[in-house]
Amino acid sequence: MIAPKTSVKSSSWRSLVVPSLLILALFLAIGIYVITTILNFYYHERAEEASVLAKSYTSVLSTVIDAEQQIDDQLHSTLRVAGVTVSKYVQPFSQELLATMASNLDVDVIYLYDENLTVTQSSNGEYLGWEVPEGHPIDAFYQSGAAYLVEKIREDTVSGIPHKYGYHRFEDGRMVQVGIFASNITKLYSQFEPQYIVDKLSHDSEHTLLALLDVEGSVIAASDQSLVGSAIQPETIGLPISETQYKQITWDTKEYLAFHLPIVIKEEDAGSLVLFYDLSSVNILMLRISIIVSISLLLFFLLFLFSFHNIHRKNQKILNIAYHDELTGLHNIRYYHEYIASLKSKRVACIVLNPINFRMLNMLYGYDHGDMVLIGIGEMLTKLSVQYKPCQPFRLSDDRFLMVISDYQDDEVLNSFCSSMLGIKEKAGLFGSIEICLGLVKSEGPYDSTRMLREALIALNATSVTNRIQFFNEHLEEILLERDAIESELKLAISSAPNGLSLVFQPIIESGSGKIRSFEALARLTSQKLGMISPLTFIQIAEQRQLIIPLGKKILSLACDFIATLQSSGYDSISVAVNISAIQLMHESFVPDLVSLLREKGVQNQNLELELTESVFTQDMELLSNQLSTIRTMGIRISIDDFGTGYSSLSRLGTLPIDTLKLDKQFVDKLQNNEAQARGLASDIISMAHHIGKVVVAEGVEEQEQRSILTNMECDLLQGYLFSKPIPAQYALKLLESKGELDA
Repeated sequence: MIAPKTSVKSSSWRSLVVPSLLILALFLAIGIYVITTILNFYYHERAEEASVLAKSYTSVLSTVIDAEQQIDDQLHSTLRVAGVTVSKYVQPFSQELLATMASNLDVDVIYLYDENLTVTQSSNGEYLGWEVPEGHPIDAFYQSGAAYLVEKIREDTVSGIPHKYGYHRFEDGRMVQVGIFASNITKLYSQFEPQYIVDKLSHDSEHTLLALLDVEGSVIAASDQSLVGSAIQPETIGLPISETQYKQITWDTKEYLAFHLPIVIKEEDAGSLVLFYDLSSVNILMLRISIIVSISLLLFFLLFLFSFHNIHRKNQKILNIAYHDELTGLHNIRYYHEYIASLKSKRVACIVLNPINFRMLNMLYGYDHGDMVLIGIGEMLTKLSVQYKPCQPFRLSDDRFLMVISDYQDDEVLNSFCSSMLGIKEKAGLFGSIEICLGLVKSEGPYDSTRMLREALIALNATSVTNRIQFFNEHLEEILLERDAIESELKLAISSAPNGLSLVFQPIIESGSGKIRSFEALARLTSQKLGMISPLTFIQIAEQRQLIIPLGKKILSLACDFIATLQSSGYDSISVAVNISAIQLMHESFVPDLVSLLREKGVQNQNLELELTESVFTQDMELLSNQLSTIRTMGIRISIDDFGTGYSSLSRLGTLPIDTLKLDKQFVDKLQNNEAQARGLASDIISMAHHIGKVVVAEGVEEQEQRSILTNMECDLLQGYLFSKPIPAQYALKLLESKGELDA
């Protein structure tokens, strides 16, 4: 009877001990595996780092081979540019000016010589009156007749200080000598010394010892400079030169992980790189890891539960990212499709919101400010969605947002909601020229999210500053196709198509004499497929499709071609006015591109006039003033087109560098109707403009009576069909050749 009991106890003990031993063995195996893996990983990382360091040094050495030539080429370029710059300077020279130029041009000395090779000016005030003796290097250059020369480093014949000199001959026989101290040049070479390279590599790594060996095994540079000159043979560390092998060794009573890597440059042995990593901290780390791993394994189950919880949270976060916009926190387009599919409403409206010219805000204030505005728009839309339930806001992309409103009562509620959406402009921080436009589509089912979004975007494409809310209709799709076709023609005309984009020119005359003072350039677009396209149409499409800047460049280029023709024909006093959009004017590349274009075309700056609409006054006034001032200092005249119909005022104009006001045609049209108020207003504008020093041009003059009235009001210049319609360049030239003046 005792045997069964013993058997039960034995079985019970075994059922506890055996699994425990198995689990303990498993724990030990896992612990050993983890520690070994970590140690191998550490060794592997060190091997990778050693390989990277060896490749870095190889790359640096390869660079050093060409460094001297590259530096010499750079110095040659610096000296030549400095010489050319000084020779082209037209103002009188002084010591202070030359010292400033030397500093700006990165040279140490500048000496000016007259045609007798006598120093007349210097940047340091020295050698004034010194004459170049016969046989001197300067004399040799001068006698050679060469335009410029850059010498090798030589001692100055007077001071004995080594310099690198360059010479450049003036057109009037004078010459300039520019120089750089040799001591400054030496500093450039120091960074390519082996010890410098080692110090740089040592600073960026955690190894204990780094040494560079030549092909004989001698240390030429080391992080411990006391080793320089000593020899480290492969048998010393017990490790041959290899890109993959490493060994654990003892050096000076410490344990190290040693690497001995080859340095090969242009397929030739250039030495080797020895790296020692101190393992003292690693051994301590391994002990700590062993303890931590043991404890961690005991807590594995709890950690597993915790990890499972974290994974669940991360999955929720990923799900949130998948269906939300990161910047604004609104739902994204992916959620929109699922949201529409889940709707059971009787009627649904999709409204796409887009701030026109939002890129202008990013350009003027930076993308951080633009992001803050987008966040503000998102917050405003969220508040609206609370007021108009059920309603859901989404962010589509970049500066486009989407609102889905369902089960609304009638169109009056929908219109009220759209008005509220337009009202978020000021609250979101959008300034004058950036208007909010809405494209809207209604549906009473079945709801196709892709179709509804497409139709809302088509409606949005038909909006403008004067038509900010657009409902979708079938005709809009035809308009979109037409606009796409015009966009294609625009791109073709901008790129290279001949005869697509052209300019016509309408003369502007002096009111008293009738003489032609200037021309206004007007763009025309002709397509073989579409025929003549209205300027209002293709300009608007260019602004909507981000083509206004390249289009403006093309128009400016064509206008400059006409100016060049005028100049070559002897009409140097005739200027040409070109219309510029606010987007084009405020773009950061406008002024540099304009300077390059004028230089390329070889036209005089004063023969170009830029016409701006009053919409520019909705821009940041400080930035606008700075941009206009820069242009005005170039000698380019600036005028305001269609004055009196927009945002400008005479008081504001008085503070800006503007030359001319163009009185809008609507004022001129009312003059001959004996409207006292219209005549008084036009007369006051002309008088006040003269008072603040502005020239006035009256646009749209079509009747002799209008001309007489404006002349009596002392309006400076007149423009309109009374004198000439816009005509091609060749006819404009003939008009000038015929008499140069126009009588109605």
